[in-house]
Amino acid sequence: MGRGMLLIILIGALAAGAGAQAPPPPDPVTANVAGVRDVQWFDEGKIGRVVITLDAPANFRAASTRDYILIDVWQAREAAWRTMAVHHPYVRRLRVRQYTPHLARVYIDLKRAARYKTFVRTDAHQITVLVIPPWMATVKLPPSLAYEKFRVPTGRGTTAVHVLRVDPSVPTIQIRPVLAGDVDLGKETTSVIATRYDALAGVNGGFFAGSGSPLGMIVIDGKLISAPLPKRTVFAISRTGQPVIAAFEFHGRVVTFDRKELWVSAVNHPPQAGGVAVYTPEYGPLTPDLGVAALVRNDVVEAFFNGRVLIPNGGYVLTANRAEAALLTGALTLGQPITLRLQISPDLAVLNALGGGPRLVKDGQPSVPFAWEWFTLRFHDTRAPRTAVGISRTGKLIFVTVDGRSTRNTGMTLRELSLLMVQVGAVEAMNLDGGGSATMVVGGRIVNEPSDGRERPIGSALLVLRAAP
Repeated sequence: MGRGMLLIILIGALAAGAGAQAPPPPDPVTANVAGVRDVQWFDEGKIGRVVITLDAPANFRAASTRDYILIDVWQAREAAWRTMAVHHPYVRRLRVRQYTPHLARVYIDLKRAARYKTFVRTDAHQITVLVIPPWMATVKLPPSLAYEKFRVPTGRGTTAVHVLRVDPSVPTIQIRPVLAGDVDLGKETTSVIATRYDALAGVNGGFFAGSGSPLGMIVIDGKLISAPLPKRTVFAISRTGQPVIAAFEFHGRVVTFDRKELWVSAVNHPPQAGGVAVYTPEYGPLTPDLGVAALVRNDVVEAFFNGRVLIPNGGYVLTANRAEAALLTGALTLGQPITLRLQISPDLAVLNALGGGPRLVKDGQPSVPFAWEWFTLRFHDTRAPRTAVGISRTGKLIFVTVDGRSTRNTGMTLRELSLLMVQVGAVEAMNLDGGGSATMVVGGRIVNEPSDGRERPIGSALLVLRAAP
């Protein structure tokens, strides 16, 4: 690995799909498909429990809205379509659906907003989902976390400020971003994400598209989920636990056995003109509807297809714009070995990272290069609810959420937020998503006042977790 680059090589098994002009070939992953034997509901008072029983282990993800909790299970088949009425304070009914031949879905329809946790404990053939009332989702804080609330003056009045201080050097905690539903595509509230991970605390993450897909860099446990945006600031944690705020550049390519290269222009996002995109399992169970794509397994091009396909663990899909199909079909051939290289620079041995922007503090001084990072003057000058993350001189992390858009709370401009971050001790700091997204959860409870009157579903969160033993 070069000193100036972080190299992440994503290779693995993937299902084959159909060619555009031919019937679908046999699916090579059917041997690994699990059957859905049963879906059961257990009423445990205020808590509800859903148990999904399979005849073999399977991958799954869960996500939620105010109306339902969704569990996707893949590779999974034979889920008998049914609807079960439930009499519970928070749950209305269960719906079981076979969404595609290898993707089963279970909907837990809600009467009111609830939180949930998922478990695969001693039996890998069972997936358990606990539906939890929000008021029961509390967590005791360790001494390494300190929360305070106070009011500060702004140019138009005063506003409430919430500050959480965390010592990242404590070996029993971990700071990392988390995707809504654990996939690139989807939205959940910060409090639901925090409960799902049994988080000690957390704030909303970076900017996201309407679908929930993150806009900017995301690295989770060393895997590049979304590439950095040009010039945008990123909060990162190195493999040695060192926090850093910096801008990163992305360099992606596909290298063929005869040294030809394709430019990878996007990760889990549509490709740019002249480049290809890669969709990894972190995008979700299924690719979007693609015009031309290549399936790769064990570093070998296995099939070309159009439409949607299941992405199993370790696999990936390459795609190009519909008008540039020759980028793939002209450079790749069936049975051809290839290597996918996704790199970011500078190489800081990044373990976890979350993009946002703009920068707020540099070397202990206010610094808001909003135009350089492609933010507008209006974004800079508007007083709004805000969320930020900073690093103190001693290496502690400072999470800040500012209330706004009410008669009591004016919110802040980015300049005011920059001065606040210096005031609370940050020598480096950056802005995260704000407005209706601005949320801080401490010990399982929402401590700020979301400007929409209730939490807004978001694409990612930055959590403080208990470290794995």
